[in-house]
Amino acid sequence: LAYFGTDQSQVQRYIGGASLREGRLGLMFNAVLKIPMQFIILLLGALLFVFYQFAPHPVFFNQAEWRRHAQDARFRAIEAQHATAVAQSQSAIRAWLQARASDDAAREASARAAMVAASQRSRAIRAEAKAALAAVDPHAKTEDSDYVFITFILTQLPRGAVGLLVAVMFAAALSSKAAELAALGTTTTIDFWRHFRPLAAADEARNVRVARRFTALWGVFAVAFALFAGLAENLIEAINILGSIFYGVLLGLFVVAFFFRRVGGSAVFFAAVSAQALVIAMYLSLNIGYLWYNLIGCAACIAFSVALQAVLPPRARADEGRAG
Repeated sequence: LAYFGTDQSQVQRYIGGASLREGRLGLMFNAVLKIPMQFIILLLGALLFVFYQFAPHPVFFNQAEWRRHAQDARFRAIEAQHATAVAQSQSAIRAWLQARASDDAAREASARAAMVAASQRSRAIRAEAKAALAAVDPHAKTEDSDYVFITFILTQLPRGAVGLLVAVMFAAALSSKAAELAALGTTTTIDFWRHFRPLAAADEARNVRVARRFTALWGVFAVAFALFAGLAENLIEAINILGSIFYGVLLGLFVVAFFFRRVGGSAVFFAAVSAQALVIAMYLSLNIGYLWYNLIGCAACIAFSVALQAVLPPRARADEGRAG
């Protein structure tokens, strides 16, 4: 709701439609296709997990980081141990599948216990590899989950398919980034530039030039942020955490605007600031699932807005404002 219904990068696509019907269709397509799209994305991860239960895989998927230290005898020993553990795990999985097909409960239970033990040995060796990497280089990124899909692409797909998939990734990234940068440039121009330069509001040509400059500045900021985000252990999780911290309050603003008409601008503004401060404080002090911050931020924004409006002066009606 917050991203596809209130984020400027998405809303600008709806209002860019030729008619109200097209805008509504865009919103509905986003709402309907979001669920199967997320299912496919998550299914891809599950399929990769199953694939690497039967296929050889490196002890550490970030091979660029691992190869910097691969000449060390300890790292070579870990690689050999991991290769042996993976082979044993694959044999145990196949034995469990055969036992499961035999309808022998005792045999299946024994094979399952052996499979679990082999999988635990493999995970223990991977944990040892990460510890060894951190011991040699304390600044090394020891989380390699972001590199599993890349490893699959580079090692399993034919060369032509790799190039095509990389082109698809770049196309999808450029499409998303173009929308984000256009949204940032437009909102900065409308909400800030024209607010502080009201005499320039009527000069649309100048506004377009200013929007282009703001877009370029936001592009520089995005590059700097991307370089900083590269330091994160898990980039996808870091992006989701960042969105969860801010999107809940954003959704709360729109919920108040649509369903609590008596709440004034001052109340909802201070409520949003307070709710955002609460979410950030909870994130820094508590250890809860980050997806809950969406609900907490939205609920806090609504509750604070209603509570503040109860103590603030009543909202003046539009007709009274025009009469005054």
